[in-house]
This record gives sequence, C-alpha cells and structure tokens, in this order.
Amino acid sequence: MAKQQGKLLLVKIGDGAATELFSTLCGLQSKTLTVNNNSFDVTTQDCTAPGGQLWQELMTGMRSVEVSGNGVFEGGTTLDRFIAIAYGSGAVDTADAIGNFEVIVPDLGTFAGAFHVNSTEYGGEQEGAATYSFSLASSGAVTFTAAV
Repeated sequence: MAKQQGKLLLVKIGDGAATELFSTLCGLQSKTLTVNNNSFDVTTQDCTAPGGQLWQELMTGMRSVEVSGNGVFEGGTTLDRFIAIAYGSGAVDTADAIGNFEVIVPDLGTFAGAFHVNSTEYGGEQEGAATYSFSLASSGAVTFTAAV
C-alpha cells in the first residue's frame, strides 16, 4: 500500500432514507479505525499423555470495528444527523443511538455497517474553535469492500 494522505480517510454517515446516501462528517482532523479480532483460549490438558507438552489452542471470538474522530465543530446536515443518532432527536427514531456509517481507508477499502455512538464530547479553548470528538462501535456485521 502506497503512502496516502490522512485527509483521504473519511467517516461518512447515512441519511436514514430507504435508499441511503452517505455524506462525509466535516471538520474532522483526526480519524481512527480499529478492527478487533478477539480470541479465547480453549487449551485442555492432554489426557492420553499427562504431563506432556501443552500447546495453546485459540478459537476465533468476536470481531468488532471501532471508529473514533475529533475535529473542529462545524454545523450542517451531516452533523445534525449525527446529533439525531447520538441523542435520539429528530424525525427518525434513533433512541438506540445506532446509525449507518461508512469509513473509507484510502488504497485499502470501505468498511460499512451499523454503528453505536458510544460517546460524544465537545470542547473549546478561550481563543480557538469549538471542537468535538466521538467514538463508535460496530453493532452487527460490518462489510469490507476492497479498493479497486
């Protein structure tokens, strides 16, 4: 994978319509996507050769995706949609804080699925722009489409 500009990593939010359109969350200066492949240990003692060598056996556990971002607070319809999902306000029933998101990782591909808004935070310095940050966690299967 060749070097890519960080600004090309995009977090997009769905508009909630039947044929959903995705728009970029604006103002983000830092974005992170984490894919977790959890495992669990199912190692058991070898009963046929007690005291023999014991090899650890791992089984695939839960796979999840987490997304976080922070940046400068900018208004607009995408941020309005994000707030409606996070706080359960608006015309769409979003009381469960789950919405559809896409994360585009340049030269790798697109991760898409339903995500739960785990947290939001707003801040601001005396002399500076208001900022916001958020964290999302996958709520069900996330699809991955490789970049062409």
